[in-house]
Parts: sequence; structure tokens; C-alpha cells
Amino acid sequence: MDIIDFNKPSNVKKVKVVKKVVTQPTGVNKQQQNKEYYNKALERIIQLLKENNPSLATQTNIQLEKPQIDKLGTKKTLWKNFEAICMQMNREAQHVSQYFLIELGTEGSQADEKLIIKGRYTSTQIETLIKKYLYEYVLCSLCKSSDTTLIRDVESRLYSKECKNCKATKTVATLKISNKKQK
Repeated sequence: MDIIDFNKPSNVKKVKVVKKVVTQPTGVNKQQQNKEYYNKALERIIQLLKENNPSLATQTNIQLEKPQIDKLGTKKTLWKNFEAICMQMNREAQHVSQYFLIELGTEGSQADEKLIIKGRYTSTQIETLIKKYLYEYVLCSLCKSSDTTLIRDVESRLYSKECKNCKATKTVATLKISNKKQK
């Protein structure tokens, strides 16, 4: 008859757990040194950029007014401040109107400072297309500046946008003019 002692297991090995304490030197560790070096280098680069080319050091956001959209009858949309938005983007109204009519897949016409579009569209749909137009035809792809010009090469019939800040140029897609007449 074996006596079983529940307090002490008989065939279990005892394992000692050793805590390893790592002591760090009292000075600054390598990560902190790298971070300090990076911050100093970044500050120096920004300072040199401000001194040599202040237009690249300061980032300006393009501020456009909200498109004023009204319903014109039952099947047309009137964009009241179309010309003002084109001037803020520094683009020709004809190019912008062609882009919008192609993207919306409809017909339309310019009257005074307004754009009349065949179909019913909301201001959020127009705002989405404005953002798309900005990224494709206005903002510089390198420095994200809105200070660009759209130049059309007569020989190749390609459009290119040229940044006035960083002098970068990029060829952009030409608009495909539909065969239908704009009314």
C-alpha cells in the first residue's frame, strides 16, 4: 500500500527560474541618439529650404468655393459659379467644361458665368469631379502645388502641366471630344 502525499508530487522535476536583469548604461541609448540626429538633420534641411527656395518650404492649399448647383426645369442642372471656380483653379472654362461633360457623359453649354448641364446632378457629384480634375490637371504630382499651368503642344496635340514652383512637367491625358454637338 502506497501512501499518496498530495502536497509533494514525487516525480516532477523542479526547474529554477532565473531572472535576467539587463542593466543599461547611464548615458543615452542608441535609439535616442539616432532620433536626436534625425531631428537635427530634418530641422537643418527645412531651414536650408526656407532660405534657398521659400515657395517649396511653405505648402499652400487651394481654396475653392463650393459649387452652387440649382435645378433648371426638370431635366437640367445649372452650375452658377462655374466661371469663378475655373478662375480659382487657373484653368480655361472651355477645358473644364469639356472635362465635366465627358465625365458626366452628357451634353451642356456655357452661358455667361454659368454651365448648363443636361441631366440631374447634386453638388456632391460635382465636388467629386472637381477633386478628380484637380488631381489630374491642376496639382503638381511632385510638390502638390496648385501653381501650375496647362500647356498644349500644337505638334503632338498633348497637354502637359508645368509646375511654377519645382519646374516639373508631366503629360496629362487629352480630353476626348464627343461627336455630339454641345447645346
